[in-house]
Amino acid sequence: WWLRVLKSKWSMIACLIIGVVGALGHHFLYYHLHGRLATNQQWWLRLGQLISFIAKANFVVAAIMAHQQIAWRAVGQKGFSVEAVDSLFGSAHNVMELFNREAWIKSWFVMFLALYMWASPFVVIFTSATLDVVLKQKEESLLCPSVRTLNFEGEVKTSYQEPKKAAGEILNGRSLSSYNWTYEKGNWATQDKEEFDIFEYFIGPAPSFERIVSGVFSSGQPIQRKSVAQEICGKGWDCSTQIQFIGPGYRCEELAKGVESEPKKFGNSIRPENFTTDLFVPRGNYTYFADVFRGEYVNPQMENLTDKGVPSAEPPFPQNLGAIRTEPIIWIGYSAVKDLSVPHARNKSAKGWTSEYEPTIFACEHWEVNYTVKLDYTDGVQTYKVLNRDYKNKIIDTVFEKEEKEPTDGTLDKNVITPNASYVRPRRDYPRYREIAAYHSIGNMFRKQLEGNVMLPDTGPTANGGITKTTLLGKFESLLLPNFHDEVRRAYEDLLISLLSDGQLLAVAWAADPSKLSGTNVGGEDTGYECVRRHVANYFDYEWRILVAVYAVSFVIASIGVYHGISAMQSDGTSTQREMTFSSIAGATKRVSVDENEKRETKIRCFPVDERSGGRLYEFRAELQG
Repeated sequence: WWLRVLKSKWSMIACLIIGVVGALGHHFLYYHLHGRLATNQQWWLRLGQLISFIAKANFVVAAIMAHQQIAWRAVGQKGFSVEAVDSLFGSAHNVMELFNREAWIKSWFVMFLALYMWASPFVVIFTSATLDVVLKQKEESLLCPSVRTLNFEGEVKTSYQEPKKAAGEILNGRSLSSYNWTYEKGNWATQDKEEFDIFEYFIGPAPSFERIVSGVFSSGQPIQRKSVAQEICGKGWDCSTQIQFIGPGYRCEELAKGVESEPKKFGNSIRPENFTTDLFVPRGNYTYFADVFRGEYVNPQMENLTDKGVPSAEPPFPQNLGAIRTEPIIWIGYSAVKDLSVPHARNKSAKGWTSEYEPTIFACEHWEVNYTVKLDYTDGVQTYKVLNRDYKNKIIDTVFEKEEKEPTDGTLDKNVITPNASYVRPRRDYPRYREIAAYHSIGNMFRKQLEGNVMLPDTGPTANGGITKTTLLGKFESLLLPNFHDEVRRAYEDLLISLLSDGQLLAVAWAADPSKLSGTNVGGEDTGYECVRRHVANYFDYEWRILVAVYAVSFVIASIGVYHGISAMQSDGTSTQREMTFSSIAGATKRVSVDENEKRETKIRCFPVDERSGGRLYEFRAELQG
């Protein structure tokens, strides 16, 4: 029975179906691989070639069987020369038989099917080539688990003694500032706070914060948390994200530039005395001078303080005890050169002293800023770019007027700063006080790095102060680049971003929920925050249009062939496929002598000679005999 099935029309249909299944399987395999990391690529490519060969082979077998049926039908309907019959029956086996004009004219579809068989290897070639391995960068948007941001409201506590820490964290959070109290246990004291004048007040920046500052300014770049890129992006990935936070920032303005320039007024502030371009080279000797501590918070605040800063005097204590009165303005003047890589005049008698240097003065005020920052993690290195700075308001809107010889308000602070009502006091609003204290600590440590001067006297260059320990000065001659105020802002923002490196800080929170401290642990699903991951590697790339087009053409040709092949069988009244074997052709040529017709002028044709249960029997005759 299986032989009957193989010789029936169903074998053609089965081959066509297997070819379609193979083509679909090939497509879905490559579609599955598309965009995936290219691993075991040789085996996947070989599997694709195997499936392609199976699909192509079945399309071709279906076409061959159809070709045979249509060829037999053609010679039964028309007269052909012997040469044309050779081409019809032999074109599937001998490529030279494709070049018979008569065969193409009288039965072009038979010849076309033969041509398709010869061209079928291109099916494997073209479809296999649709899957390639390319080096590219893959991007995907998802939620990264360990993105941190800054939230200085995290500094708020009822008392500096409060063990505030992140969920699941062992270590207590650290403040950016240090505090004293006026009574034992401070804000946690059970005594009447008004009667005993009990409160906690700011001392200065915390020692742990000083470590971060030292790392930033000694390296000249932000410091980052160890393995931060892997924690956020995942192993082997780069990524980027965007965070937004409110924090401190310096707003700078250029006041004078050039030898003849007169410094303009900076808001309602009072410029330091004699702070003009005449102080700087070429008219003066300074190439850098910074005045950054006018009105600075005084520590200790009072004389004769006992342990933990408790005043020895009886309460009530001075109204301004612990008050943060102002954020000192940064006043900087410098003489810039255009190119730090070449030598410059080192004294007034040297050539270029008056032409190479350009004195510039600028000032910066401490503001509260709404930052939008893009964080990039590439090859394990964190970089950032500030996309937007929305300056909201001055942190403390007061003006330093002068410094008295002696303090007048019961504290050791000699500064005259107005208006008094704008001071930030610990008694009035302690939560806001702690937040402003954090801002002040950052500003204070930053200004310590800028403090100092560089001179070029005739005896040789001299430099002193915190600026000499930073990378803000040029390596060769301790000079600065033009637009140094931009470098100041960049350095300050380096310091801000570096806070993210220490998850134990109270100001560091999860970007997904800034109200929650991050702690030192790696984030999880509940801390996922929007980011874009990138990965440069070899990926599978599938050109589906080519594969679909090639298989579609093969399917159409084979389908039309099968349709006409089955039609030919039905027209001839047979349910069994006729073959082009030697016995089939020999049996059909009993009454034709090819020698008699070797000039190929006489047309021959296949005629039915007998009816049997399995179909008809045919034989070739010269057409004139018919």
